[in-house]
Formats: sequence, structure tokens, C-alpha cells
Amino acid sequence: MATDFEIDGMTCGNCARQVTAAIQSVAEVSSVAVSLERKSAAVRWNGPENIPAVIHAVQNAGFGARQTVNSAPRNHWQWGLWTGIIVTAMLMGGEWILHQDRARWFQWFSFILAGIVQVFSGAQFYRGTWRQIKLAGANMDTLVALGSTTAFAYSAWALIRGAGGHLYFLEAAAIITIVSLGHWIEARVSDRAGSAIKALLNLSPQTALLLFRQPERVHEVPVSELRTNDEIVLRPGDRVPVDGIVVDGESTVDEAALTGESRPSEKKSGGELFAGTVNLNGRLVMRVTAVGEATALAHVIAAVQQAQASRANIQRLGDLVSSIFVPIVVLIALGAGLWWGMAPTSAHSVHRLLEHLFWHTHAPVGAGAGFIIAAAVLIVACPCAMGLATPAAIMASANAAARRGILIRDGVALEKAGSITILVLDKTGTLTFGRPEVASLLEV
Repeated sequence: MATDFEIDGMTCGNCARQVTAAIQSVAEVSSVAVSLERKSAAVRWNGPENIPAVIHAVQNAGFGARQTVNSAPRNHWQWGLWTGIIVTAMLMGGEWILHQDRARWFQWFSFILAGIVQVFSGAQFYRGTWRQIKLAGANMDTLVALGSTTAFAYSAWALIRGAGGHLYFLEAAAIITIVSLGHWIEARVSDRAGSAIKALLNLSPQTALLLFRQPERVHEVPVSELRTNDEIVLRPGDRVPVDGIVVDGESTVDEAALTGESRPSEKKSGGELFAGTVNLNGRLVMRVTAVGEATALAHVIAAVQQAQASRANIQRLGDLVSSIFVPIVVLIALGAGLWWGMAPTSAHSVHRLLEHLFWHTHAPVGAGAGFIIAAAVLIVACPCAMGLATPAAIMASANAAARRGILIRDGVALEKAGSITILVLDKTGTLTFGRPEVASLLEV
């Protein structure tokens, strides 16, 4: 039986992995599928539901969770992305095409629109930053929030004060929009990559026909209520809900989802049945031998989830660098801002010395120079994909392999697979599609 949860605060694939790990730490949880795009988690249990424990585990990881009353996908956060895209396009048109960036009316117009983006589109980054502060940590949300807020706050101060010069409302809105777009793309990729887990979870039915002997009758019950030695009835076309042994009847069972064998397996008294397989053409009565996470299907799901959550050697290096990247960037931004604000003469000297090595730029001047430089450092750093590329590659490859019946033990094994030149297999059945197909037609 599955329970849906709404998850608050997930902005990237690393957040989704943290939520997955937190939920899996709850003893009663059998498996979990987290959707970054829908901001949700589907939890299956190996015993009684423990919803408070799941919510508490997610909160301890720095996110919010609540049980879903209506299971419809929550995509309202995408309105924030569209708001940012529309506002950024309008401000770009006003500045770059109409050249109205110095017009007073356009500056106030930009202030209003950029403020909407800060409040509406930037809310996810500010919430993520606040959660990290409470956990005495920092992540990429911190850079996005600091960079955008610095640019917006300086521009608002300069506008109200009438200081003149270029204002950075466009940049403040654009950085939130660009990073939000990147997270949205990552969420779509992550959801598509997670389709293998969802497909595996859907192999097992939610209910079963429990057989009572005295008097003989069947009653439909949730699979979570089944226990070892219970007897259940399988009709033609039914999926096997748990592992067990045939005690009555004969039939053929399609086991391609687990074994890759294209030919159905004949089952009679004493034959083994596995969760997720399909009873094809006869009535069977089976005795339950394994439920929940003890089933073969649960072991398959656990193997795929372990591969998704695993860390390759190169990713461990990336995680180490990421853990110190944010505070270093903040310190550099603070140092650069103080330098340009308190010692502008020496800063301009260095700028003139180095500008011939790069493209020509106009160095900021005046009291706001320090704010501009600090915001520039934060804005340049915050779209960094450090720590995201490798986890996304591991998740996508593990799920692509799972859809083809290949299970990868962990990220290290996947990393080593890149150096394989010869592959030796001892069983042809594992290389089939799991179903027979017509290869050709011969006229006789």
C-alpha cells in the first residue's frame, strides 16, 4: 500500500536524494519514489504505516513534508518560472532593444517587475537558504539568494536615492529565472530517469484475494495485510502480489519482468511464484512465503535505488569540493566588495592592469561599486552545476539499465564499467526482450 507525501523545499536533484535517503531510514518503509518535478514522494510500507516518522525524518533533513490529501500533481511552482521568464524577457527588451534602461519610468517599472520575481519566483531559493541556515549549512540556493538579493537591494537603493547609473533589476530577475529553468530541466530529466523505479513499483498489485478455508471463501484485502502462510487465489490475468508456493492448480506464469525469459513458465503444486509476475491461463492457489521487502521484486527495487543513491569516486570528490565551494565564494564576494568599496584606487589599478587580457569593461564607480562587484561574484558562481552532473548521470544510467533488465550494484561498479572491453555472458535468456517476436515470414 502506497502513501503520497507533498515535499517542500526540493530545488535540485541533490535535494531529492536527501529526501529519499531520509525516508528510507524509516524502519517501516519498504520503498520510496521521489518526484522532484511534482515535489512529491510515494512511499510503500513493509508493515503498518508510520506517517509521523516519515514527516519527522524529512524535516530533520531540512525539508517540509505532509501527507497528500489530493494526489493530483503540484505544479504551481512552475508558475514562478513562467513569471520569471516573462519578466526577464520584458526587461531585456526594454534595456537591449528599446534602450530605456536610463529612463526613470522604466527603472520604476523594472523595480516593480523584478520585485515580483524576487517574491514569487525566488521564494523557493529563500526558503531553501533559510532551511540551510537552520541546519548551519549552505548550498547553491544560498548563492542564488545572496546574488539576486544583493543586485536587487543595491538597485532599489540607487533608484530611491536617485544615484543614477545602471541599475541591475534585469540581472536580479534573470539569475533567479535561469537557475529556476535549470532546476526545472533537471526535474524533468530526473522524473524520466525515475520511470524504472515507478514501473517496478507498479508491478506489484495493491490488493489480493485472501482465501479462507472454513467455510471456503475469498475476500479482497490490501497486500500490506498479507502474512506468511496466508493462502491467496490468483485468477487468469492476475499479477502475483507477493512471493509464494503453488498449493493448488496449474497454469503458466509470465516471469519476463524478473528473469527476462520470453517463454512463460509452467507452474503446478510446489512451484515458486514471485511478486510482479503474471498468471496467464489457469486458477492458482498459493501459500505466501515472503511479503514486503523480503520479496524478490523488493530486492530488485532496492538494488536500483541503491545504485541511484550511490556515489562514484569522482562524485565523492565533487561532493567534497561542493561542501567548501559555497563558503569560499561568499568570502571572495565579501572580500572583493570591501576592496572595491574601501580601496577603490588600488582596485581600479588592478582592473586597468588586467582588462587587456579580457574583453573591455567599464569598472563600477561610486559608493555602490562594492555592492556591484560582490553581486557579480555571487551571480557568476551561483548557476554552478558542480555536484549535479555526476549524480544525474548515475541516476539516468541506472534507470536506463533497469528498464533493460540490467541491475547495477552501485556507482563505483558503473564507473568501472566504462573501461570494459569484453563482456562474457553465460545465459542467453537474460539478453531477450522478455517476449517472443516475429523475425520473418517464409512462404512454403
